[in-house]
Amino acid sequence: MNIEPQSLEALIGEFSSLPGIGHKTARRLAYHVLTKKRSDVERFAENLVNAVDRVHPCPRCYCFTDEDLCPVCKSRPDAKSICVVEKSSDIVPFERSGIYKGSYFVLGGVISPLDGIGPEHLHLPELVKRIKEESIEELILALGSSPEADSTALMLDRMLAGVNVKRTRLARGIPMGSDLEFVDEVTMLRAFEGRVCL
Repeated sequence: MNIEPQSLEALIGEFSSLPGIGHKTARRLAYHVLTKKRSDVERFAENLVNAVDRVHPCPRCYCFTDEDLCPVCKSRPDAKSICVVEKSSDIVPFERSGIYKGSYFVLGGVISPLDGIGPEHLHLPELVKRIKEESIEELILALGSSPEADSTALMLDRMLAGVNVKRTRLARGIPMGSDLEFVDEVTMLRAFEGRVCL
């Protein structure tokens, strides 16, 4: 017999739809929300809605921002290197560690036919256009170390055939299948410094 009210079940369902949140964690979060003061819950809900309403992809690099351009694009408009990442949160460890002073580009994922993600779902043409228009000198692929990332790197390499740009990848110090946002700064530094030409 299920003793949880329908509205509580719905809240648990919302939490469990988030990446990395299993049903038990979702239930724990939902019950925690119910112990909070109404003003705290309203502030939490307001911040969720504000983020959805105000945050959008930067038109230059597709990193999330709430301004016309993201802070990196504003502060480094003439950078001659682009670090390509899968998602916006992958930029955080680079900026936090201070190991990279160029610009970024968020692909929006990696090619994954099993998940229904093909090249047409990514910002690949926009990246190629930016490389050509801005005379980019180095393209650093920081897509992790999964087979899907390798496929994406190969596709990008083909699309850049004949384009004079140095292409490098992070060294393989990053664990197989890991997300960059969870990699510690020392590992990120070693992988970045040991990047290799494609």
